[in-house]
Amino acid sequence: MPQIIENFFENILFRYESCSCDCVEDIEHITPGKEPVHSYKLQALPNEKKLFGYAAKKGLVRIAINGTIEDANVLGTLIALPNKPQWELTNFLKNNGFLFPVNTETYEAFDETSLYGIIDRLRMTVELMTAANEVRKDYQKILKLTLSLLFAPDVTLKTDSMSKKYHSCHHSYIDLLKNPPVQLSQEHREQEFNGNIFTVIDSIHSNSQLIVSEYNDIIGGYSSVPGFDDHIFKNITLMYMNGNDSGTNRLITEFLFHYFHDVGMLNFSNDFSYYAEPNMANFTPEMKDALIKIAKFIIGEEINANLDGIHPVYDSKTMTPSWKVDSLLCAAYFSIFYLKPDLELYRPCDNPRCGRYFLVKTTSTRNRFCSQECCNRVTQDRYRKRKREKEENK
Repeated sequence: MPQIIENFFENILFRYESCSCDCVEDIEHITPGKEPVHSYKLQALPNEKKLFGYAAKKGLVRIAINGTIEDANVLGTLIALPNKPQWELTNFLKNNGFLFPVNTETYEAFDETSLYGIIDRLRMTVELMTAANEVRKDYQKILKLTLSLLFAPDVTLKTDSMSKKYHSCHHSYIDLLKNPPVQLSQEHREQEFNGNIFTVIDSIHSNSQLIVSEYNDIIGGYSSVPGFDDHIFKNITLMYMNGNDSGTNRLITEFLFHYFHDVGMLNFSNDFSYYAEPNMANFTPEMKDALIKIAKFIIGEEINANLDGIHPVYDSKTMTPSWKVDSLLCAAYFSIFYLKPDLELYRPCDNPRCGRYFLVKTTSTRNRFCSQECCNRVTQDRYRKRKREKEENK
């Protein structure tokens, strides 16, 4: 293997050694007359070594035997896989190995759905990091990505060579939301007795008011407002009125309540579409600021939850500090851990036949393709399209 000289303080490089994987498809006929079951199995090939590192301004790279960079965009290729055909996943595993250590002696099956779920969470984390730091922010995209990560189902995966099962990030707010407090505070009981308005002090709108009858309709499931009968909104309302949570978890409750109540309720079972036309005029600058804070908090939780396989080590031979990385997934998250979003971000290639993500300067608006090849291909496609349209209009 090539000797990679690491300078922890200047270049912030890390190194991860792995090996290629052979991935095969098994077709099993179980019941006569029914479709066969397709499954995928893989085996590590220890003789085909792979070396990865972090390169400034490039991110996670794969390094060739002679020490040169063989693939300058491993992360960009990885997070594009959920939208690619199966053979591209097979190629990725052959070129880079599996996300976790696997058996070198025999083939072992892996859960394809869980694998794609893990990769997709990494993709959403990268996309949210980009969206939250763009100069021109798409707040609807930020909202959808934030909620997608916050409410994403837990994903687990275990291979024979792993000492423990992998668990995706679990956000503590979800546990709070599952068991919201239902008892009104003494102050709110007095407000209910003396009038028809609840007053809630929060960090987004200093004094927020909620009509008592509206609160009772939401909690009782009688509200006629589209989406207000959703159990998630009911629990958020209970949290907003009665919760004792603090810090960012409280900010999440306040933002979700104000957004769903004042702007528009989202359908969690239908790709976060709106139940009715949203009132974007109510999406205040204060709410937008809160959304950015929440998005950054979610990014931090996702990254931190995937860094437990990173260990500092000291090389006594070279007298330099370094890192031990346990898996390719850890290396991927470690690479975005070092990302400086105020300077560089990942964006998807504008070539619809590519879709690979690539690193670009945050302030850049012209660099829309991951390579000159993709740029040329799109230019040629547009030329052919114009030519066809011109011939059809003759």
